[in-house]
Amino acid sequence: MTRMRELLLTGAALGVLGIGGVGCTGQGADSAAAPPSGPPATSPASPGSPAASAPSGGDTDAAAQEKRVKDALDVVDPDAPEFRESGTERVADGVHHRSHLTKGAAYRLTLVCAGEGSVVPVVGGEEIPAVPCDGVPVTHRIASAPAELPLSVAGRPGASGAVGWAIAAVTG
Repeated sequence: MTRMRELLLTGAALGVLGIGGVGCTGQGADSAAAPPSGPPATSPASPGSPAASAPSGGDTDAAAQEKRVKDALDVVDPDAPEFRESGTERVADGVHHRSHLTKGAAYRLTLVCAGEGSVVPVVGGEEIPAVPCDGVPVTHRIASAPAELPLSVAGRPGASGAVGWAIAAVTG
C-alpha cells in the first residue's frame, strides 16, 4: 500500500472516531437529574431556509480547503514510480517533515496552500519564496537531494487554511 493511501485511510479512520464522539456527554445515572447545560433544543431547519444551506462554520471551510489542496496535489498518481510522498496540514499547525530520499537524485517538490495569507517553506534548511494561499500549486526543484530532506512550512502572521506538499522523483 502506498504512503498516500495509508495517510488517507488513517485520516478516514480518525474522522469516523471523531464523529462517534459527538454527543457522548451527559451519559450516566446523574444525567437524568441534571438540568440541560446547552441551549434549548430547536426544530431542524427546513430545506431552503438560510440555516439549512449555510455552512456550519470553520470545520466546513477547513474541510473544503483541505479538499482543494488535495485536488491541486493530485497531479502524480500515488502508484506511479516517480511518486515519493505527500501530506496536508492546517496552516496553523505547519508542516514539519523529514523525507528519506535517494542521495544525489533530483526531485520536484510541489506546495499548495488554500485559505488566506501565505506560507513560508524551508527546504533542507534553505528558505524558499513564500507560497500564497490561493490554491495554486508552486513547484521547487531539488537538483541533488540529501539522503534526508527536512521540510518545514510555517504560516505568515494572519495566514489560515490548509497547506499540502508532494515530492516526486524527476525522471528523464
